[in-house]
Amino acid sequence: MKTWWPLLLLAVPILAVAQITDRPDSGSKGIYRTLDANGNVVFTDNPPDKKRAEEVKVGPTNTMDSPPPERRAELRGDAPPEPPPLPDAGYESVSITAPDAGANLRIPQDNPIQVQVSLSPALKGGHRLVILDNGTPLEGSVMDFPNPGQHTLVAQVRDNDGAVLIESRPLVFYVMRTTAGTANGDGNKEGGKGSAFPTYGSRAERGSAADTGGRAEVGGGANRGGAASVGGAAERVAAPAKD
Repeated sequence: MKTWWPLLLLAVPILAVAQITDRPDSGSKGIYRTLDANGNVVFTDNPPDKKRAEEVKVGPTNTMDSPPPERRAELRGDAPPEPPPLPDAGYESVSITAPDAGANLRIPQDNPIQVQVSLSPALKGGHRLVILDNGTPLEGSVMDFPNPGQHTLVAQVRDNDGAVLIESRPLVFYVMRTTAGTANGDGNKEGGKGSAFPTYGSRAERGSAADTGGRAEVGGGANRGGAASVGGAAERVAAPAKD
């Protein structure tokens, strides 16, 4: 009999697990709507009386992908990550030396605006210097009649493939347009110069409609002539006397 005790000890847990698994009431298969003793609506996954409970049909769960790490950092207000370092092309520094940062330039007095760049060492073969004005490359280094407002300049050195090798810090300046109402150096507004930009004349006014001529006057009626006079009776001529 001693040899059966280990088998009995193993059989007891197995039977207990089987009983729990086979119970029809174990676990939950849904959400039910029922009323409690006070008449309140209760939602539960294990109602006391399933026959009096109403099963609630639950739709699919909405899911949303997590934003990328950059977007999560932006939502948290974290500082933007540092841009990747530029390839080492042997350049030490590049900067914009003219115009001055924060300068207020007037058009046409200061036109054209010459942009000057300091690069160390000098530009190497196969590389080119590009100046960006508000993100748009300039044709050369001269700004001819730029638009009024704020301008942000950035100087870049690029290779043949367009890759940026080194770039300067942004430089901000402002352009103002001189108008007829701008005061001159003496504070006299009447002495201001006209606009540097061509203007269009005002629209021609439409002439008024031509007046209609007055009606021609009708001439008066012709006077009727008087009645013809009747001649008097013919006088008898006496015969001449014979000698």
